[in-house]
Amino acid sequence: MDLEASGRHGVLELILSDENAGPMQLPFSLLKDITNHFSPAHEIGRGGFAVVYKGIVGKKKVAVKKLTRTHDLHESKFQKEIECLVKAKHENIVRFLGYCIETKGEIADCGGKFVLADVRNWLLCFEYLRKGSLDKYITDACSGLKWTKRFRIIKGICEGLHYLHKNGILHLDLKPANILLDGHMVPKIADFGLSECLDEKRTHATTTVHMFGTPGYMAPEILYGRKITFATDIYSLGVIIMEIITGDKECPEDENVTSTWISRLEGDNQLEQVRVCTKIGKECMEVDPDKRPVARRIIDMLGEIASVDITTTSSSLVGSQASLLGKRLSLAESLKLQEDIEERPAETYHVAERLENDHSEEGEANADHWSSWQEHLDCKVASNLSSNSRVLDKLNIFNIFQGTAQRNFVRNGGLLLKNVRGLRFFTQKEIEQITRNNSEFLAQGESCRVYKGILHDFYDTTVAVKFIPTRVAKNKKDFVEKVKMQTQLFHKNIVKLVGCCLEAELPIAVNEYAANGSLEDILHGYRRKMLPLDLRLKIAFGSAEGLRQMHAENMKHGYFKAEYILLAENFTPKITGFFPLFGRYGYLAQTDKCLVYKDPAQSSLQNDVYSFGVVLLELITRKKPVYGESGSLTIEYRRCYEMEKSGRAMFDKEITSEDQIMVLEEIGKLAIECLIVDRNRIEQRPDVAEVVGRLGMLRRDRGHAW
Repeated sequence: MDLEASGRHGVLELILSDENAGPMQLPFSLLKDITNHFSPAHEIGRGGFAVVYKGIVGKKKVAVKKLTRTHDLHESKFQKEIECLVKAKHENIVRFLGYCIETKGEIADCGGKFVLADVRNWLLCFEYLRKGSLDKYITDACSGLKWTKRFRIIKGICEGLHYLHKNGILHLDLKPANILLDGHMVPKIADFGLSECLDEKRTHATTTVHMFGTPGYMAPEILYGRKITFATDIYSLGVIIMEIITGDKECPEDENVTSTWISRLEGDNQLEQVRVCTKIGKECMEVDPDKRPVARRIIDMLGEIASVDITTTSSSLVGSQASLLGKRLSLAESLKLQEDIEERPAETYHVAERLENDHSEEGEANADHWSSWQEHLDCKVASNLSSNSRVLDKLNIFNIFQGTAQRNFVRNGGLLLKNVRGLRFFTQKEIEQITRNNSEFLAQGESCRVYKGILHDFYDTTVAVKFIPTRVAKNKKDFVEKVKMQTQLFHKNIVKLVGCCLEAELPIAVNEYAANGSLEDILHGYRRKMLPLDLRLKIAFGSAEGLRQMHAENMKHGYFKAEYILLAENFTPKITGFFPLFGRYGYLAQTDKCLVYKDPAQSSLQNDVYSFGVVLLELITRKKPVYGESGSLTIEYRRCYEMEKSGRAMFDKEITSEDQIMVLEEIGKLAIECLIVDRNRIEQRPDVAEVVGRLGMLRRDRGHAW
């Protein structure tokens, strides 16, 4: 190492040797040097906006976070992250060592021309934590970390979060992947890329276009654009606590949690800690933010049980075990009373117990057998034990005799969807309450019936309740995949899936509500109204944005058309139609139809582009894809365009003023490119990202923000 490099390293060595030293601005050359020019061999982590490298500083190590998509990030946002990191000094928060903000000009090749471009080098430097992130250590209660370590991790996370909130910092992306562990398994909160620093006058933040956080850990208020407060972080904390305790994000009954842990616990105090932590986790995950405890209260609750030794004859443990065993004994006794009903009722209980944890397809097949046992036992138990309500109550605790609802849940893919992050399950009774017994009918599409509903447990939010038809529901594998897909999509131009009900004969989806119905209704149907060109352009651009998000996640829609573009109050378009019944007649090229009608799963991303081209033509002509007796919109428009080098003759007369013709021609030209049908030229269709760019330029030219 030369003297100059040694001198640069000395800056970091000084910071590392002095725990009280604050973060410093570090030169890019230093960070480049300690990571061996950001060598792939030094890479220790990667996300959507950054790559993390291991840096060698003498005999010590650091972690260097290099932002990769700086063009998508405003400089003020990066500075806010630094501001939060500078303020956050605590043993349970990753230590911030320094930062680099450098912009320099570099010669770049742009379409054959060499231009001078600004290159942003934005980096952050942290202490190196060799155990990595918490998500690598989360397992169920039967294996992995002992309870003592899990409890210390929970307590440490709560201490770190309390410090952040006390100093006015909202983390907004709390999850196991953002909690790092040092060599002694001490947790340290990391990644402040989404954080907000509040001054004394501000007590909350608000969401605008982008949503904060990670699906499965985000509080409900984020999904609905509500006020973001410290309680938003508390919800994420609750999910993490439940995951540390159980290995799952669900909220099981307290008794089930303690019974799972009993064989691994060491004394009464640990049993009490499991109970209290479970209680805290459930309270943190309350839908109503006002009902969640604050971080200070959580720490107090943990402090009360951290060192207390319950030694009064150990009757507490014995009593709790007896209580749990008593329920099982009551169950066994109840089943024994039914020996005249079935020969092996005890085996039935064990089958149910196994199925509860079996999410495989084989488990579902076995579940059908279990369902037949249930159906028979339901009637027998009711008739023979009607006088013993206490025994029936005990049986209901274990969900052994739920009958039809349980069978439907299994048949509708419940076991495969049970652990999907962010998916809420509604009961049939809740659906009846939400829709007021299907009192307000919204739509009868080709794919499903839709009713308007009110979600009373969350700010009386309006939702759309869809009853999935038989033909779709029977293809369980496809249905499950579509549900998983929709829960992963978070974008302002894609309809949010709030949850589903699988207890009914056919599955029910609860979706975000769109007040203005579908684009098809507005253009051609009973909601028909005048649409200015700028509004049509807004709908086209937003729909393309939503489709681009799907394609970026390597997800194809497969059934894109005007019926599946819903319009919110301000006419913001939102893509839906994830559970269709039929194909897209009029929205597919003849060369594409054989693929989709034979097997929708084979529909490529290019099929979506073709369908989007049809929607563009609908927007500028206000004609259906198939109109009259045999009129085909795509054929007629292509013929008109080829003969006259213009689509003017087919434009909607409502929007053909002279100042609008040029924009309409550009939209028509883009549609023609999307509608290429020659098998040898299909690859020349633009991708959705290009479509978004071109529509965005048209909006900008007409004086609209991107």
